Amino acid sequence: MRTIIIAIMIIATLFISASVSFAEEENANVYHVVLIDIKDGVSAEQIQEMAIVGKTLLGKIPGVLEVSINKKAREDRSVHIKDYDIGVLVKWKNNKTGDIYAPHVLHQTFLKLYKNTFKSIRVIDFYGNETGK
Repeated sequence: MRTIIIAIMIIATLFISASVSFAEEENANVYHVVLIDIKDGVSAEQIQEMAIVGKTLLGKIPGVLEVSINKKAREDRSVHIKDYDIGVLVKWKNNKTGDIYAPHVLHQTFLKLYKNTFKSIRVIDFYGNETGK
């Protein structure tokens, strides 16, 4: 009986915390994930430059909390996405940051500088569990 009560308490706690998380989406951080496939002939030095410049430019956009840009780490499991070379992770304060981010001159400058090196680009945006205080 004690085990059943503990299990019910755990499940109830999970439902309450999940409902709080979804109720606060307006204030939740958003993770903006970009998967870039690089054209053939782009050098490792160009990719490194893109990562440094991208981190610097994108990190100065209002509402951007964190920027990471680097090459793919793994593809050795069947569940790994394999058809990209560079991953970009930009943590936004909230979903409204995306409205500022996309047209922002620093984002547009980054794209203007490097989009000719992209073979393809895919974007995923999802809510984080924390709020953008």
